[in-house]
Amino acid sequence: MFTLTVVEFYDRTSVENIVSSITIAPDKIVFIGDGKVMKKYDPIYRSFLKKRGLNIEIAYQSIKRNNLNDIVQVLSDIVETEQQCVFDLTGGDDLALVAMGIVFQKYSEKNIQMQRFNIKNGVITDCDNDGNVLYNGAPSISIEENINLHGGAIRYGEDDRTFEWNLTEDFICDIEKMWGICRRDPGFWNGRLNVLDAIDACNTSNSHTDVTVNLTAVQAHMKNVGSKYIPIDGLLLELQKKNLIYAYKCDGGDITFSYKNEQVKKCLTKAGTVLELKVLIAANSITDKEGTAFYTDSMNGVYIDWDGNFHRIDDEEKDTENEIDVILMKGLTPIFISCKNGNVGDDELYKLETVANRFGGPYVKKVLIATYLGKKTQSRKYFKQRARDMKINLIDSVHQLSDERFAKMVKHLINS
Repeated sequence: MFTLTVVEFYDRTSVENIVSSITIAPDKIVFIGDGKVMKKYDPIYRSFLKKRGLNIEIAYQSIKRNNLNDIVQVLSDIVETEQQCVFDLTGGDDLALVAMGIVFQKYSEKNIQMQRFNIKNGVITDCDNDGNVLYNGAPSISIEENINLHGGAIRYGEDDRTFEWNLTEDFICDIEKMWGICRRDPGFWNGRLNVLDAIDACNTSNSHTDVTVNLTAVQAHMKNVGSKYIPIDGLLLELQKKNLIYAYKCDGGDITFSYKNEQVKKCLTKAGTVLELKVLIAANSITDKEGTAFYTDSMNGVYIDWDGNFHRIDDEEKDTENEIDVILMKGLTPIFISCKNGNVGDDELYKLETVANRFGGPYVKKVLIATYLGKKTQSRKYFKQRARDMKINLIDSVHQLSDERFAKMVKHLINS
């Protein structure tokens, strides 16, 4: 039985380095490139393969990147040593690919396979033109795998970390109810949810979902944090009518009520969450012609630790972390989405670009979805131009879209 070896021309783009491992599942992978760089990412690739249940031997061959003869010699040694080779030409430098052409001609009597996988469209190119293609299926990676391959990690847990929602039919119905209120007037929604957040901070009840609070304490708290108190009696009555809260009473300066459950509470104490979840459930509802999920993975409120090493709050070394409102995966292509349900600051574009480029690589799609930008005409013009320059797809006034058009908008994000 022959041992199948894939030779990878090591690339800065991690997904190009692992595509053959999940499409061919060889016995061995030989990475060719800069020894120091490859050594740095070795634990990441080994962890990826282990979690996938792939028992693949990994080896490394350093080359002098600017020395054609050296690269030819290294490739020749591999061809003479390994039983059956597939050279993955998806990544790598131009000089390495020239060397591969020389080796292919040098060993024309051997069954050398050369193939290339197009990450963007999934098209496989049979570079040796023998009609034999070894790639199988449509490869995909999860959001967590994508973050890990770029050296980071997703941080889960309470205290504004990544929250794992239980998207039951009942909860999805609740999200639609909340979105129905929010979309009528996003500014109204934001202002009153700031008050609900302050109510949560001042809550004297020991229950996670029950609320007992004094309005004077709430107003004082909001004044201390530089926020404006807005009466919310009308919103609370509507929430009760829609069965999102229960037993609402306002007796003098005291307010009591109960949230339907903890997930509803999380939506009603952070203004932007309902828009994020609207995007998430729209993405999850989209299917392809065969009826399978269009997007292969989806998450919202993704808290990314940049180096994958978590530290405690009292540690001397601190974590570098960022939150991305929504991340979708379409096969191997990540889509990083910033959702803004109110005024959009000028720095939002830069924050999105920095994190998306760091953890999405060159194939990432970057999107800013907003209800309104809240900018004057000239400022709005410059903002849109900066978005174009950063290759960020800017989608405005989404609260005015019907559910059907909203779903179509989310489906077409992969083409942005």
